Amino acid sequence: MSHVIIVGGGIIGVATAYFLGRSGHQVVLLEREKTLGELTTAASMQAVRAQFSDPANIAFMQESLSFYEQFEERLDLPGHDIGFHQQGYLFVTSEETEVELLRERVALQHRHGLTDVEFLAGRELRERFPYLAGEALAGTFRARDGWLSAHEALLGFRQAARRYDVTFQLRTMVERVLRQGDRIIGVATSAGNLHADHVVLTAGPFTAGLAQTADVTLPLDPMRRHRLVIGEHALIPGWAPMTIDHDTGAHWRPEGPGAALAWAEPEEPSPPAMHISPDPAFPFRVLEGVYRLNPFWLDVAETLPRSQVFLDAGQYTVSPDHNPLIGPVPEVEGLWVSSGFSGHGVMATPAAARLLAELIDGAQSLSTNPFALDRPTLSTGGGESMLI
Repeated sequence: MSHVIIVGGGIIGVATAYFLGRSGHQVVLLEREKTLGELTTAASMQAVRAQFSDPANIAFMQESLSFYEQFEERLDLPGHDIGFHQQGYLFVTSEETEVELLRERVALQHRHGLTDVEFLAGRELRERFPYLAGEALAGTFRARDGWLSAHEALLGFRQAARRYDVTFQLRTMVERVLRQGDRIIGVATSAGNLHADHVVLTAGPFTAGLAQTADVTLPLDPMRRHRLVIGEHALIPGWAPMTIDHDTGAHWRPEGPGAALAWAEPEEPSPPAMHISPDPAFPFRVLEGVYRLNPFWLDVAETLPRSQVFLDAGQYTVSPDHNPLIGPVPEVEGLWVSSGFSGHGVMATPAAARLLAELIDGAQSLSTNPFALDRPTLSTGGGESMLI
């Protein structure tokens, strides 16, 4: 088997190392930080859902969700708890024009095998989720969706990968990708040059810049995204699902005795950075955003001590159609990419890592890859929402 260098030690890179190592490749993963998963993985909302409206995404996320459900068995790690809370995902609208669109989306999901998504309206919706405002007209709910500990999942993939002699080399800055003619021969690092048959870029917001060092342009933009964590508060319903205002994108979910809140507000692309400065006004905006259809948040905000508010920020790596780039770079032999997940990286990780490994092995045809780098939608845009 071949020698593979993976650049980037977030959850996607570590899972990819596991799948490639299991296939018999000699794998070295390079990470610039002192620990794995320190940047975008750590800043994630760590949510997992299969409720998409594109058939390829539905199948992809179902695969990943099933893997997470069986994480201990799949990786042979008895007792390894990834904190998978399957409390569901609830999309809610207060707009008459959106009610039928949600109903149609559920019908599409059922046609593509996601038969456990429910369409709820009126009194039934509010009886199931009594914290919702009276303005909530309809929603879609899937009980198997939820959230997990991305850190624990990453550690599980790392532990399993070590069985296959995967090397994790930390504090190693990759300065450029080494190209010789039409093929990649390795990478230049702060510790010297390393050679390989394949180089896989899983470096999140730094992926496009690394590709550019090999004269490859990737349509990826880093976008700042915030996460607000609220500490323990008696008014937060800990049994609730991830609850998304379908009309605005503001969303929240329980987090221990508190909650995590986010809102993918429109922002201009920003340069990739190791540390992202959050907007101190974001907590006020997101609390107002979730209050619209979840009125208990007003009472929470009025009784919330400053010591129970924790704000941080990271970067989404966004593609034009909001779907990932997974596969080989056309016309440059040996260079592979798994990036551009547009906020869906943690939830897509198992399927994305399996797909990339099978493409390198030749076990899956390049022609059947829905996330190829030369797909038409990359130039036309559109695709799934990156709000959650």
